[in-house]
Amino acid sequence: MMNKTLQVALDLFSTEDALRILDEVGEYVDIIEIGTPLIVAEGARVVSTVKKRYSNKTVFADIKVMDGGAEVPKSVLEAGADMFSVLAAAEDSTLKAAARIAGEYRAKVLVDMCSVKDISGRGKEIEKLNPDYICVHVGYDIQGTGVDPISELRKLDGVACKKAIAGGIKLDRFREAVSSPADDIICGAGIYRQPDMRETARKMRAILDEYNRAH
Repeated sequence: MMNKTLQVALDLFSTEDALRILDEVGEYVDIIEIGTPLIVAEGARVVSTVKKRYSNKTVFADIKVMDGGAEVPKSVLEAGADMFSVLAAAEDSTLKAAARIAGEYRAKVLVDMCSVKDISGRGKEIEKLNPDYICVHVGYDIQGTGVDPISELRKLDGVACKKAIAGGIKLDRFREAVSSPADDIICGAGIYRQPDMRETARKMRAILDEYNRAH
């Protein structure tokens, strides 16, 4: 069984802020996510900057490809991204094109289920395309509505892909998230907007390591 991983989502607006946070929590995470706002604000160069400093970490560019599956990812792949995201709501042809370009760069693809209404049905369709991850993602704009990412993940029961989970996960529910079927647990503000982000990340790492040792 592969170890579960912790991913920090840097949904920020400057490289300087991202590096400041990584100075505090980088040692505790497996995957560094260059969040969509950061990509929009700083461009692919932020991917290169982070990858050079954290060459031993997986760097994930959350570019949320909706079209141009073989073209849009090129800038972040050339900058050194190890993984990028494509939206599950995109056409299958877009997902296939994204997988092809990822293969050329020896990178991985995460398919983001954000805004997908039929998670179970679309998950079964995407399973046939063999992505590296399917991510159940409760988007920022609906996190206050009571939609629970851990419960939503259950809609992918029976889908034989590696799974990621994201959307408002904090320390108080982190152990529950780790015990869920998720292979990768993604936390953003649940880490870096806490009073002591380093201690929060350290505690999450300890919970994850404890689980991985036991399984």
